[in-house]
Amino acid sequence: MPAAHHNLTIPDHKMLRAEAEREVKEELGVIARPDERFKRGCEIVQQADLEIAAHTEERNQAALSLWFYEGIRGLDKVLGILPNAYSEMRRIALHGDKKATINPGGDLKARMTAEERRRAAEKAGVPYIEDAADRLPSLAATVSVATARRKAAMPFLYDVTLVLTEEPYEWTTDRIAAHGDVTPAYVRNLKSRANRRRGR
Repeated sequence: MPAAHHNLTIPDHKMLRAEAEREVKEELGVIARPDERFKRGCEIVQQADLEIAAHTEERNQAALSLWFYEGIRGLDKVLGILPNAYSEMRRIALHGDKKATINPGGDLKARMTAEERRRAAEKAGVPYIEDAADRLPSLAATVSVATARRKAAMPFLYDVTLVLTEEPYEWTTDRIAAHGDVTPAYVRNLKSRANRRRGR
């Protein structure tokens, strides 16, 4: 018997991401002073990183629980990720290797039975999460928004980092880092990426 397709709410990831990116671009775009734009950009990225770190694992565990223990298919759309990325997530959960097959005996046409999926999940330490179906859409939306906010802020950080190193500012790496509450290594990486974006 084939696994059940989900009836979970699918967040409108495209709309959520577009709205999050627009908000960040509007907010950073109106900050005239480069030092203040840098500081706010760093805050946005740091907040996004915290949210991604706090919710991605929980999101993934909910999706894995639904697939392995309940046989729910088609969760990539709820997660807001590509089917290949979702397949890799399951392979890593079972084998720690995104390229390993999860099909029985390595047969590409064979599929695990419900019992085989449950046994494999238990052996790999994939937890069963009671309220996974209730929590997954909201967790997935939170990660999508945070990822989009981060993505929108980064080009501002690249550009403004270079501005602060040039005339009339000529700030040192250490001064820029202290202002944004980041490490000098982070600032050096921003400068390097910014220079590559400019074709230097």
